[in-house]
Amino acid sequence: MLIFWILLGFGFLVILQRAIYNVRWNKKISVTFRFSKRAVTEGESAELFERSENRKLLPLPVFGYSYTLSRSFASVSKSKEKTITMQRRFALPGRHAVTNRATIGGLSRGIYCVDVVTANATDLFHLIHLECAIPFSATRLTVYPAKIPVQRFSFPARLILGSVTTRRRAQEDPFALRSIRPYEIYDSPKIINWKASAKTGELKVNQFEYTTDESLLFLLDMGSGSFDDREELIRLASSLSLFFLRRGVSVSMMANCRDCIIGRPIRVPPGADAGHQITVDETLALIKLTIPVTESFRDFLAGVPHEALKHSLAVVLSADPTGDARAAFLDTPGIRDGYYVSVQKDGDVKAESRLQLEILDTSAKEVRL
Repeated sequence: MLIFWILLGFGFLVILQRAIYNVRWNKKISVTFRFSKRAVTEGESAELFERSENRKLLPLPVFGYSYTLSRSFASVSKSKEKTITMQRRFALPGRHAVTNRATIGGLSRGIYCVDVVTANATDLFHLIHLECAIPFSATRLTVYPAKIPVQRFSFPARLILGSVTTRRRAQEDPFALRSIRPYEIYDSPKIINWKASAKTGELKVNQFEYTTDESLLFLLDMGSGSFDDREELIRLASSLSLFFLRRGVSVSMMANCRDCIIGRPIRVPPGADAGHQITVDETLALIKLTIPVTESFRDFLAGVPHEALKHSLAVVLSADPTGDARAAFLDTPGIRDGYYVSVQKDGDVKAESRLQLEILDTSAKEVRL
């Protein structure tokens, strides 16, 4: 008789705990995700910290969850555009938290975030399997474009830098003295400071402020070329921006596409401070190559505000193999001068000066790296 009552009590306990777990197992459970860094550069690794918390007294002898880590961007190949699925399984006592860590390597340009979290558990006797989606909090990880070695684009970059320097000197304000420096062989005798020269015993010249803030405006053609070429174009845009910002040149950027988060046009306002490169890289990380461009490059160039071109040297970056983008650049009114930089299928960078093209009325001098 005693055995009967023991078995009856045990059966009642199994039924009761099963009913409790069916109703309460997923209450006051949360999973929090946090990346070790807010942003990394393409090719680097990052750590993802996962914290599971059970804030109720009911223990979970077996608790697990799975999640997908997706990237909202277009990689160099559609076949590589995939999600990463992770699974965890452990015991989670009542009023307890467990932290796990995942290392994610070989990251490509884009925005990474956790998409869906599905949790599962069993009752005390492992008789039932319970599963549902649970609330979670996560932060996103931004992966900046990789930087191209300066040697690959140094000559075109220095050509452009020379144009910026020349335009700056042509716009110096003779009434705004900035400093006095030693005389160089290329300096005009008109700017020699004879009083300072007499005091020091060597020729000194006046250096003036500029009447305008000369800057570079990068115009990106994201609707032409292969995935590989356009991805390399994005890396080139980031690398050129860093090259000129380090030399005190203001940089702005526009592209004929929209970001992959809220669909805003890709725009970077002018800036020359130390943190402006972060703005450039974060904007470039939002470009998703599988999203169709908003307009043709010719229409895009025609819509660039004249005010943006007034004091800027235009630099077009394109991977167009047909030459349409180059022709559109030459035909666009309002662009006083500038450079057309193309990324070829072999990964080389070529630069052409619009001024040379107009003056010679033939193909420009090309620089192949």
